[in-house]
Amino acid sequence: MKSFSILAAVAALATQASAHYVWPQLIVGGTNTSSWQYVRQTNNWQDLNPLTDVTSTDVRCYDSAQSGTASTVTVAAGSKVGFTVSGNPANLYHAGVLNVYMAKAPSGTDVANWDGSGTVWFKVYQISAVTDGGSTITFPTTGMSEITFTIPAATPSGQYLIRTEHIAIHSASYFGGAQFYIACAQVEVTNGGSGTPGPLVAFPGAYTGNEPGILINIYYPIPATYTQPGPAVWSGSGSAGTSSPATTTAVTTVKTTTTVATTTSTSKTGSSTGGTVAQYGQCGGQGYTGATSCVSPFNCKATNQYYSQCL
Repeated sequence: MKSFSILAAVAALATQASAHYVWPQLIVGGTNTSSWQYVRQTNNWQDLNPLTDVTSTDVRCYDSAQSGTASTVTVAAGSKVGFTVSGNPANLYHAGVLNVYMAKAPSGTDVANWDGSGTVWFKVYQISAVTDGGSTITFPTTGMSEITFTIPAATPSGQYLIRTEHIAIHSASYFGGAQFYIACAQVEVTNGGSGTPGPLVAFPGAYTGNEPGILINIYYPIPATYTQPGPAVWSGSGSAGTSSPATTTAVTTVKTTTTVATTTSTSKTGSSTGGTVAQYGQCGGQGYTGATSCVSPFNCKATNQYYSQCL
């Protein structure tokens, strides 16, 4: 078992050079916009290489070497947006987890001219790992060619950066081994609400690189639990910091704020233990043994074979 795990780790390292990716397109109104039209062109737009230094200011948007020519698109609070993946291959190839953050530009500042500095970022979406106590660890993001999520309806109107990151942890057993695939889009949120987003974090500052979800060996021994990096997800309900937790300790506690738009099938894989699942909670997937019925009026919908969610 140990020898097999070591071989798996070596194989993962050997393939990493041909499995990098970027996030060039913003999805608005269900349509893929042009590459780098509303997404800031990242330093790796040609070589596809990830960021590994979380103390660098590039951990914000990974765009320090680019000219910053992205436009700003108008989106309504409560609407779905997303990002597409481009690379070799054009999907989230590596084992990893995903976070999406937003940050509001200061009043009177054009978001196109703003660097995203300060303790201003709040998480609106995440896809974590799925564990079962040490037998297996799976990554629902693997193979995804795009992600979509909802801008919380309570988000105040204004100009924002939307930052997506896929944290690849296939070679994260040593400090600096985790790979960050990052991009920022520029949006003007309209018809906003009066929510107070939070908890707020800064980039750099949100991560040290020593977090248990960033510095981790996923091969041997197989982790019994997984802790999602970053703060709690702000869904727009309640005040800052009272939304769903960002820590995943087992398959029954994995939570995200929405599902991928390309998946609409209903899934009730796994046996029910009774009760109902709240909105955005997990309700199915391979190895899942929790409740499979959602509170009304929500339905259990599959993201992939490992993860279904009440939406």
